[in-house]
Amino acid sequence: MATPDHQLLAEPLLNASEAARLLRVPRSTLYELVRSRGLPHVRVGRALRFTRADLGQWVAENTCKSRHLVRGT
Repeated sequence: MATPDHQLLAEPLLNASEAARLLRVPRSTLYELVRSRGLPHVRVGRALRFTRADLGQWVAENTCKSRHLVRGT
């Protein structure tokens, strides 16, 4: 989905430490999620940056919903 240019930077970009704190994981885990699970990010030079919206959407898409079997009595 295309985002209008004026909305692209409506929220500040988070650095890796801020994104890791938001997800409550170590920075090393954040980098592993970027590498292996497609955690959305933007490269600014060599630095990684993240948006809250992208992180929230990624969490929602990667949430495991457990299925409880209900047995009749």
